[in-house]
Amino acid sequence: MAKVECRAVIMDYAGDGENTYGFEAEDDLFQKPADEIVEAFMRYIDSRKVLNEPVRYELNAATRYPDRRLVSAMGTLLLKDGARLPFIAMIGPA
Repeated sequence: MAKVECRAVIMDYAGDGENTYGFEAEDDLFQKPADEIVEAFMRYIDSRKVLNEPVRYELNAATRYPDRRLVSAMGTLLLKDGARLPFIAMIGPA
């Protein structure tokens, strides 16, 4: 299956502010449910060891905007030490 270049902008409350990540996904990604699109991004973050620990998260809300091929999401990153870091993400094609 063909691939599509994606971009995710994530804002967190840990003091890192806003970060932008480019990642590659299957070209049908934006036809999937919003939570599966967020999961694809989180798998990418996990594969890149961005958090220096396995990525665990709780998804509070995710909305897909099919006409724009965009997903907005809000949730919490769950860290090994018990810390909970809220995040907001927007995921779309690059």
